[in-house]
Amino acid sequence: MHIRDEKELLRQRIKERGSRVSDKDRLAESRSICRRIVENLPAGPLTVCAYAAMRSEADLHTLLEELLARPGTRIFLPRFTRSFFEFREIHALDDLTPGRFNLPEPLPSSALLNLKDVTLALLPGIAFDRSGNRLGRGNGGYDRWLADLRKFNPDANVWGIALEYQLTDKIPVEPHDLPVDAVVTPRELIVCTM
Repeated sequence: MHIRDEKELLRQRIKERGSRVSDKDRLAESRSICRRIVENLPAGPLTVCAYAAMRSEADLHTLLEELLARPGTRIFLPRFTRSFFEFREIHALDDLTPGRFNLPEPLPSSALLNLKDVTLALLPGIAFDRSGNRLGRGNGGYDRWLADLRKFNPDANVWGIALEYQLTDKIPVEPHDLPVDAVVTPRELIVCTM
C-alpha cells in the first residue's frame, strides 16, 4: 500500500474513533490538556502560536483566556488567506471574527507573527504518535508552516495537541513530514526524541 493511502486509511480510522467521543468527554479532555500545558509552560515571557479548534480537535479556549491574562505573553492564531494561513496576534477572544471553515480568526489588521519570536507552537492534527509524528488533514498547511518555523527559529518548542483518541501507535511518514517536540494529551506530556 502506498504511504498516502496508509495515511488516508488512518485518517478514516481516527475520524471513526472521534465520532464515538461525546461533546462532554471532548470538553473534559480539552480542559485536562489546557491544565497540562499550563503546568509545563517554559518560564519567562512567551510568544505562543495556538489555534481555534474544529469540533474534532482539543479546544484550547480556557488556555487562551489564561495566557491572555499573563503580562508579557503574546498569543497568535491562524488567519486563513486564499491559499495558506498566517498567524496574527490576539488581545481578547471577543475580538475574533468568524473566518474560513467558520473558525474564529484574528482581524486582518492585527500584528503579523515574526517566526523568530515564537517560544511555543501548539499544533492540531488528526493524529500523533509517541515519536512526535503528526498526521494532518492532507493539505500540507501546517507542514509548510512548521518547515518555515524550523528554518527561521530552530529553538521554538512545538507541541502537538491530541485528545485520547488521536494518539496512535505509528504514523506513516513522508520526507516532508516534520515531527513535533512533544505531544500533549489529557493524561501526559510526551517528550519526543528524534
